[in-house]
Amino acid sequence: MSKKSKESKKYKYLVTMRWYVETDEQLVAGASETDKKLLNLVQHRTDGKPTCKSCPTRHYEGYGILDYHHFMGDNKEVYMSSDKIID
Repeated sequence: MSKKSKESKKYKYLVTMRWYVETDEQLVAGASETDKKLLNLVQHRTDGKPTCKSCPTRHYEGYGILDYHHFMGDNKEVYMSSDKIID
């Protein structure tokens, strides 16, 4: 029997998630400064404390940022707000 047939096969999947966030300022979509501010929001827990260094939101490979109102309307619960962040 070959070595390959004895090893278990691994299956890989891409998983995407959504977080609805809000800021106290209007940001320009697509600007790198905007991306940094919004990604910083999802790197915090809902109590405002930073996530741990091994948290998946700190090790993203790609991201997409969409305007909340154009994408899902006004009825989604907000995960994180800039006024909750604890420094």
